[in-house]
Amino acid sequence: MEEPSLHLVKAFVAVAEHQSFAKAAQALSMTPSAVSRLVKKLEQQVDMLLINRTTRAMSLTDAGQRYFIDCSNALEQLRIAYERMRDEKSQPRGTLRLSTSLSFGRLHVAPHLSSFMVQYPQLRVDLLMTDRYVDIVAERVAVAIRIGRLPDSSLVARKLLNNRRILVASPRYLQQFGEPTDLEELQQHACLVSTASHDGDNWRLFGPAGETVFRPKGRMRADNGDAVKQFCLDGQGIAFHSAVTMADAIHLGALVQVLPKWAGRETGVYSVYPPGPVGPAARALVDFLTLRWQQELCLQTARIP
Repeated sequence: MEEPSLHLVKAFVAVAEHQSFAKAAQALSMTPSAVSRLVKKLEQQVDMLLINRTTRAMSLTDAGQRYFIDCSNALEQLRIAYERMRDEKSQPRGTLRLSTSLSFGRLHVAPHLSSFMVQYPQLRVDLLMTDRYVDIVAERVAVAIRIGRLPDSSLVARKLLNNRRILVASPRYLQQFGEPTDLEELQQHACLVSTASHDGDNWRLFGPAGETVFRPKGRMRADNGDAVKQFCLDGQGIAFHSAVTMADAIHLGALVQVLPKWAGRETGVYSVYPPGPVGPAARALVDFLTLRWQQELCLQTARIP
């Protein structure tokens, strides 16, 4: 037996609900004869009489009554499913799994999530903050906030902020050891190496002489951006770190940029999504964070070309 098409079922349910071909036709914006043909075709496909017809009245057969109950329940479930999907565009719900680095997440993501949750009471957020590489597909992450150059992949990315790595040091360190005026003098300074980056042992600097690969020397290394930043704040040396991560400390005067003519390649802060359509919750969160970052004074005043 051929499975009936949805438009045939809808015509039958409308007739059963209105107890009239004419009223059903009006509700469906069709002619009564067209509705009658659809119901007759449905009966042929299910090989069963569903409606008793006379010149003056109509009534459901026993089989028709049972079929009407099942079909009307199924159509109601389809309507509810559609309304849920429609509502999620304006009111995201469910669980949103978000990934970001430790430093940037602590400074520029986590502080805004409570306000975001107030706007979207039907949503749950699962925040994953780590400096390790996160496979967003395997780990079911809806959106990741990533800093730096992105490798070519099937992931969907959107640039949110400009960024580049810059050389920074604390005023205390510079007062004690002096401020380098060129890369040759930088060789004589303690450098703080972040091994969270694959090129932590080689700083690729771009400046007046083009690109230079600088090999930093120093006594302190860490695989965590927060730790390197803290070493720098403590006056332990010069760091080569993301400008957006150092923006708050620069704005407060706790760190200053060193050799401003030399910096890393221009990159950015990106939202990264798994392949396919971006979910409404992920889109709402990224739009919310982007607006907040535009209002953050430290990000506005940081030297981020």
